[in-house]
Amino acid sequence: MPRNSSLAWRVWRLRPWNSNPLMRASDRWEAIGRLLVVASMLLAIPVAAAVGTAAYSGSAERISAENAAKTEVLATVLTEPKQTVAAAGPAQAAHYEVQIQWKHDGSLGKGTVEARRDTKVGSTMQTWLGADGLPGAPPRQPGSAVLDGIGTGLALLVGVGFALLALLWCLTQLLDRLHGMRWEAELRGLDRPIGR
Repeated sequence: MPRNSSLAWRVWRLRPWNSNPLMRASDRWEAIGRLLVVASMLLAIPVAAAVGTAAYSGSAERISAENAAKTEVLATVLTEPKQTVAAAGPAQAAHYEVQIQWKHDGSLGKGTVEARRDTKVGSTMQTWLGADGLPGAPPRQPGSAVLDGIGTGLALLVGVGFALLALLWCLTQLLDRLHGMRWEAELRGLDRPIGR
C-alpha cells in the first residue's frame, strides 16, 4: 500500500502548520479547532475526576452524618394497611400505609409508615427514626456515595464534550459558509461570454 493512502499520513497532512500552499487558511483554522477540542477534552478528564472525587467525599460525609442520626426501633402496628397509591399496571405496585407506635428513650411515639398489604394489626416491625424522632428511610449504603461521585464526574465530562463539539460544529459551519461565499465570488468573476 502506498504511503500517501495511509490514514496516519492523511491525518498528518491536515496539521495546521503544513507548508502546503494549497491548504487554505480556513482549513488551518479548522485543524486548530479540532486540536483544541482534543486538548480540552484531555484536560477535562482530570478536572472531572477531581470534581467527582470532591462529590464523592461530600456525599460520603453527608451519608455518614445522616446514618449516625438514625435510630432503629421496634414498632407495633396499630391499624390495617390503607392503600395510598393505586397500582398503575404491572410496572408499578400499589402502596399501603399503617399507623405504628414505638417506644424510644422512655417516651412513646406514633407515626405512619409504608407497609406491605398483608401486615397485621398488633404485629411488630423494625422502623428507622430520623434525627427529628419521626419514621424515615433506612440508612443509605456508603457505596451510594461512589455512584454520586462517578455520576457527577461523568456528567461534567459529557457536558464539556457536548459544549466543545457544539463549538467545533459552529466553527465548521462558519468556515463552510465562508468557503461558499468565496467560491461564489470566484464563479462570478469567471462569468463572461464564450469566445472572448
